[in-house]
Amino acid sequence: MDRKELFYIRVALLRIYLEKNNFDGILISRVDNFAMATGGCRNYIWKYSDLGANSLLVTKDGEVYYVGNNIEEKRILEEELNNLTDKSISFLWFEDSPHEVVLKHFGRDKRFVSDDGSIGRNVNNDLSVIKALLTPVELEKYKKIGKLASEAMTATLKEVKHGATEVEISARLVYEGHKRGCLVPVALIASDDRIEKYRHPLPTERLLLDDDDSRMKKVENYVMVVGCFLKEGLVVSLTRFKRVGKISEEIEDAYRRICGVDALIQENTLPGRTLGDVFEVIQNSYTKMGFPPNEWHNHHQGGATGYAGRTCKGRPGETFPVLDTFYSKEVSKILGKKVEFGSAFAWNPSAKGVKSEDTFILYPDGYQEIVTMTPDLPNVNLEDVLGRHTKVIKSGMAMD
Repeated sequence: MDRKELFYIRVALLRIYLEKNNFDGILISRVDNFAMATGGCRNYIWKYSDLGANSLLVTKDGEVYYVGNNIEEKRILEEELNNLTDKSISFLWFEDSPHEVVLKHFGRDKRFVSDDGSIGRNVNNDLSVIKALLTPVELEKYKKIGKLASEAMTATLKEVKHGATEVEISARLVYEGHKRGCLVPVALIASDDRIEKYRHPLPTERLLLDDDDSRMKKVENYVMVVGCFLKEGLVVSLTRFKRVGKISEEIEDAYRRICGVDALIQENTLPGRTLGDVFEVIQNSYTKMGFPPNEWHNHHQGGATGYAGRTCKGRPGETFPVLDTFYSKEVSKILGKKVEFGSAFAWNPSAKGVKSEDTFILYPDGYQEIVTMTPDLPNVNLEDVLGRHTKVIKSGMAMD
């Protein structure tokens, strides 16, 4: 499958969605949806915004238009959408906006929708299933991105020493990711007591107008490093720990047990189930592994990923399918050949002072493959934790 074939499949997914809902077209402006619709193209300039610098219009007939200002048009058409589409609806940067020129071009009688609410209904949430569906070539991309992310994480952990600051570790993680061509939109670092206190710990920094650096935490005994790596629209997430001093037996034991929870979740993420079905396993697994029954209240547990950090998070009663089958059948009809989709998942169970997180891909036949393996780290003895054999592998804490 080449780049153009992938593009046709992604557009076909949107055409099916439009036909199913009786819409004439969709204006796509969000960075994640632009990547999803094009098979990995970029429309961002400012890296920390949900909305890109230009948009894409996809009609129910399969026409695809660049929609944006004259600043971005040439580069996007030549470097991002090269040979994918040459249709363009542009405007001078100071005159209009994407939704205004679309209305001028097509008129106001069309039933258009958008992923930001600028035209018609905001349908961003409706696109979650499509963002989770991955072709074989995208699953291969995931394996490559996962390897890059794992290498970046391992390189970062090797540089962590006693006394290192959290912001230094964060900078190293971002550097190692960028060096490998990945953006790192999430870099969470916590050391020692902050691991127990916070589930989303931004690295501590010295304030610009404050010369006192005492608030900058330094690693004394152990550190948690959390990273999300983004390349061609696909997101890989993983969490690892490094021990540089003494940690309690309670933390060591809790770490093994939370990895056991993660293993049970992965084993039960199977085609034919919903994320709600898997979440029942999550709730039971915390109790089974010796954690408080309501420990899952303290942090989201992750879920499906793909063209977003989480295309859908697991929660009680969630009907989101582990692996959708509707779109595969419909895309196959449109393209006249069999098209199958897999998916990707990043669960992240956590408890006081510990967390487990990897990204794995799920093939159409149900086969699973962890893409964030870190072989330079020791493995947790999951057979001892679970009391039986498992195919799941979880990394233990790194050590000097």
